[in-house]
Amino acid sequence: MNIGSVFRANAAIVALMAFALQANSEQSADQQVLMGTNEASAYSAESVSKGQQGALVYVDCIFNRLPYRLKMQFQPWRRVQQEVRKGAVAGFFTAMPSPVFDQFARLSNPLVLEKWYWFSRTGTSSVADLKNIRTGAILGSHQQQWLEFNGVTDYLAAQDLPQLIKLLMAGRINVILADFNHFQQAAASLELSPDVYQSQFFRYVPLGVYFGHHFLEQNPRFFKQFNQQIPRCVPKGFALSKQEKSLIYDRLSMVVNHWLGHQLLQERLLWHKKQEPLSKAEIHSRDHTWRKAFAEGDFEPMLAMQDSKLAGFVSLWQNQEAYITELIITNRQGVNVAVAPYTSDYWQGDETKHIKGMALNVGQWWFDDVVYDQSTRRFQSQLSLPIDIDDERLGVITIGIDIEKALEGLEF
Repeated sequence: MNIGSVFRANAAIVALMAFALQANSEQSADQQVLMGTNEASAYSAESVSKGQQGALVYVDCIFNRLPYRLKMQFQPWRRVQQEVRKGAVAGFFTAMPSPVFDQFARLSNPLVLEKWYWFSRTGTSSVADLKNIRTGAILGSHQQQWLEFNGVTDYLAAQDLPQLIKLLMAGRINVILADFNHFQQAAASLELSPDVYQSQFFRYVPLGVYFGHHFLEQNPRFFKQFNQQIPRCVPKGFALSKQEKSLIYDRLSMVVNHWLGHQLLQERLLWHKKQEPLSKAEIHSRDHTWRKAFAEGDFEPMLAMQDSKLAGFVSLWQNQEAYITELIITNRQGVNVAVAPYTSDYWQGDETKHIKGMALNVGQWWFDDVVYDQSTRRFQSQLSLPIDIDDERLGVITIGIDIEKALEGLEF
């Protein structure tokens, strides 16, 4: 072997050793983070089984993507909070937004979205005033915390949801505040017929991870890094149940049909039909212009690319209905005809809402998943339906709705 070969071989060995030392150094530099969570309750948000898609699985996934090592400890809920307040534990989960917790910790973006309902025996009166009825909640649950935060003291706490349901059926409590899916699981485990209980929608609740101020001061980059990994480990939203879709349809259908039958809307869509089709190059050019204007907050180009007569029409409609957050009317090619407020792009033709809407039969609605908007703190979903005039499909209307407002006060 010549000197050059020996030199290159030694250089390769040195490089390999340096890489190994760097890897070991980085691994040893990983900081251990002690997190607390509530001792698991039957049919609660937490699950110690990694085969289930619970908060533990999500948190574990997130930490696997960060230069930190997760260590868990299970404690009673109040003790976990005390440990975080003292700085002995980095954080706790899953927790709902709370002004009490905000004093010593900061809440992450949501990991779990719960649907809370009031459950009562069939034939009893609806929930109107919590001070005049007796409710029940799982000991240490988020529902119990909510009751205490809101000054409700006359409630009965049980170890798990099946116990609470038995108390409800025996008449010892009037209502149960619980997550809809958890209640269904518990009722099924008791072989309880749906005919013996009724439910009323209350609210959606985002649950996340609270990290203590002590920990975040020592690790100023951690919070942003944690939130950035959530979309990679946590499902984006959840589907509405068949019953929820039916109730929303009943509430909105009369209003939607009234607006879709408006003479101005039909006249303008028929006019746009005569302007079709736009070339792909023209659509992409307009889409680029729209996206750039949206990013810069320049409304003039976007206004010029809409139907001026319909722009005021959709704004009026969107402002008149409290539960409507956005309206998008597109033609057959999926380009914006009129929107309120402005969308981030001009062409919707490659998006599910337009594709699904165009494929539906007249009278059918397509519902997208419910997602939590961190900036507005609202739970939103989009529904799409085709626009037909004289048995001819001319486009799609997509309606963004505030799900909580749309379901508010409805009984199931």
